[in-house]
Amino acid sequence: MSEARVAERSTEAAPVGGAILAQPVAVTVPDGAKVGQAFPIEAPGYGQVQVAVPAGVKAGQVIQVVVPTQPLEMTGFGAVGSLLGASSVIEVNQRVLLWETISGGCCEQQNIFDIKLEGKDGPRVLLAKESSQCCDRVFCKPHHALLVHVSPYYDPERVLLTLERKGCECHKCCFSHKPCLGCWSCSNICTEEVTIHEGRVDGVAGSLKNPNPVAVISQPKQCCKPHGCTPKLDFIPAGEGAVPTGTTTGPMCFGGCSELCCTSEFNYNSGADDVSIVHLLPRSCWEFFKAVCTDSDNYRISMATTTAPDTRVQALATSLLLDYMFFEIDQGMCRYDQGRKQCVFTCCLCFCYGCLMPCECCIPLGNGKPPAAEDAAA
Repeated sequence: MSEARVAERSTEAAPVGGAILAQPVAVTVPDGAKVGQAFPIEAPGYGQVQVAVPAGVKAGQVIQVVVPTQPLEMTGFGAVGSLLGASSVIEVNQRVLLWETISGGCCEQQNIFDIKLEGKDGPRVLLAKESSQCCDRVFCKPHHALLVHVSPYYDPERVLLTLERKGCECHKCCFSHKPCLGCWSCSNICTEEVTIHEGRVDGVAGSLKNPNPVAVISQPKQCCKPHGCTPKLDFIPAGEGAVPTGTTTGPMCFGGCSELCCTSEFNYNSGADDVSIVHLLPRSCWEFFKAVCTDSDNYRISMATTTAPDTRVQALATSLLLDYMFFEIDQGMCRYDQGRKQCVFTCCLCFCYGCLMPCECCIPLGNGKPPAAEDAAA
């Protein structure tokens, strides 16, 4: 475990800005390595880096990891864009977390996203890890305040970007920065917003120690406006008076049981480039279990190989916000209504002026009788 292994180049690296800054390599997991444990490898042309064992991978298996070919001195959009290269597909896989799954979401854990190139079996390039307060996750999910740190997969401690999502905070209640997320989007306290910071930023969302904002992804006020049933997000560079340079739009209906049979496609347009962000269907028995029993999801970001590096990073950040906005609902497909003794199935969620309205069907259990009149009136 202490000796660095020499990684083998697995595919031709993608040039970025005329120079090859990163390349995917094949790495064999050493004997005795456990999930989450880091082991050293020798990256060709760069030197020694640390790689963590991914979930579901055992000793002796081969994984692919994107490593730099020269020191990556920068942070922010430039660093993330250089690692993403000219790939036409970026896949975001949310990890299944043990205690959250066993507890049915009662023990909410901090989310972790594996970001890969060219599909689910492609090389791992980035790691996105949530940082949030325990009480906020348990009592305010999925609208809680949080940070997401994005780092290279080969060096999880080096944060390139920080996403700050202002949301509900348990100890502040109605005095949170965004106490009404998920309601009609008629004011700033009701609309989603993520601020993207360069490098590592610490603290609590809304009260950061060292803010370094470079852009904002913001939900416009859509209440009582045309096209209010179409989800929309604007990408706005940092700076007073800045105007949106990119817009994401999505479908009216998504989520619930529809996740098992329909994809949900969101489109990001920056003017010069079009990017597709798709919430994927289950592709295996494991992914079917993942979709039914957890709130963990998979996304595919598709674009042309000529898409600008900044646009790739913008789409990636947008996909993480979309997950928290629309797909982080525990027991989202079905639940048991104890009071009415019935099983409730959520067919889909419908976006309406900022709110998510469930389309549901119910199956009476127990004696099979419909709810009493006073229950129905309630």
